[in-house]
Amino acid sequence: MKEKIVVTLTQSEAFSEGLDEFLAATGWEYIPRGRRGLDKLRKETGALWVVVWSSEGPVLYGPQGRLFFHPSMAKNRISQHRKGLTVDVMERVVGVRANDKFLDCTLGLGADAIVASYIAGEQGQVVGLESSRVLAFIVSFGMRYYRTDMVWLQNAIRRVRVINADHLEFLRRQPSQSYDIVYFDPMFRVPVSQSQPLSPLRLFADHRPLSGEVLNEALRVARRRVVMKERRDSAEFARLGIEQVVGGESSRVAYGIIEKGGKV
Repeated sequence: MKEKIVVTLTQSEAFSEGLDEFLAATGWEYIPRGRRGLDKLRKETGALWVVVWSSEGPVLYGPQGRLFFHPSMAKNRISQHRKGLTVDVMERVVGVRANDKFLDCTLGLGADAIVASYIAGEQGQVVGLESSRVLAFIVSFGMRYYRTDMVWLQNAIRRVRVINADHLEFLRRQPSQSYDIVYFDPMFRVPVSQSQPLSPLRLFADHRPLSGEVLNEALRVARRRVVMKERRDSAEFARLGIEQVVGGESSRVAYGIIEKGGKV
């Protein structure tokens, strides 16, 4: 995405804590809001996207809608887990344990990484890679400024370290066996839901399919296993030579698991 992005404040709030850091990190231009609406601001600046900085973090607005960090699914999953109603898939299938080092190579909005962070706990380490600069900045600063009375959720979010990086390049730089689990949730070839085929997330996301080289690098870096999430009926598992696929008939997604010592 090369379209111009500018940053402004809300009309009702002069919150600017962290704004200078955000502008320095992104390199995006700050435009005073005044009383202008976002459509007028976009038209006057020639920007396709406008980031509105607020006390809850950055929100990206554009023709296809808005994009911001919110731990909705992670919050629900951890809440159910804490009540003893479910054993989350991160623990039950992916195999995350307390004190694990977990590498999420396709962070997106971070739901799986947050759940993994909760399970891994204070002594664990969760790193989330996001190849899109836009997504990486919106999510990382959104995580930083997200506030909730649920301390267990906020702590899990704060422990996720977001890095803007291509996962193959990052994996090549890592020592062997430096993470317990290396995890991939690539953008599905066919969306599970057709309701928002041009949502901002899909526009900014990396649509490249995984390669055998990526999985072999992941196996070198992993201590226990490499896991790939995909649609249950996806041909990606067979294409990549992943034989162990776990997913119930009632679920639309499945998990391909390569144990340490495996090869693709």
